[in-house]
Amino acid sequence: MLHYCAVAFDTPTSVAANMLSQQLVAWPCPPNGYVCLNVDGSLLGSPQSAGFGGLIRNSFGSFLGGFYGVAAQASILYAEIMAMLHGLELCWDKGFKHVICLSDSLQTVTLVKNGTSPHHKFANEVFSIRQLLDRDWNVVINHTLREGNACADMLAKMGANTISPLVKLVEPPSELSPHLSADAWGVAFIRK
Repeated sequence: MLHYCAVAFDTPTSVAANMLSQQLVAWPCPPNGYVCLNVDGSLLGSPQSAGFGGLIRNSFGSFLGGFYGVAAQASILYAEIMAMLHGLELCWDKGFKHVICLSDSLQTVTLVKNGTSPHHKFANEVFSIRQLLDRDWNVVINHTLREGNACADMLAKMGANTISPLVKLVEPPSELSPHLSADAWGVAFIRK
């Protein structure tokens, strides 16, 4: 529909340029035998409060578990790292042996994949994640675009608005249902 509106009101040259600058982004469904762990951090309000959250889904997009909580430090990087740490711990506790972990924080993904100096502010947390990755399981850590991480973003915002250090979810919160359905159906969002 967006395409047809653009065609109706733009010149042919501007339509082509606009379409070239757009990218469709959807939640990437994991292959059979894998679960997808989406994690995110959020920094909200004044005074600022940081939260984290995430969820585990199977290849059909079904909710297998989730979590959210308030971060001990008002830092977006800390919240993103804690989201990955708690998410991987939850996957391990639930017995998932093949996990694709997606974060929209490229900095967090890079720190976890490459390691960090022992003098880094969050070296202990990154080291804890790397220790988890060394266990007997197959975990792939990748970056995803923000538009494909909407469910984790919503849980991270819930974390920033709570006082609980960690809330584990067996069922998804009702406000997450439309986003879960959109992801399961492969609805894509336009990224400019």
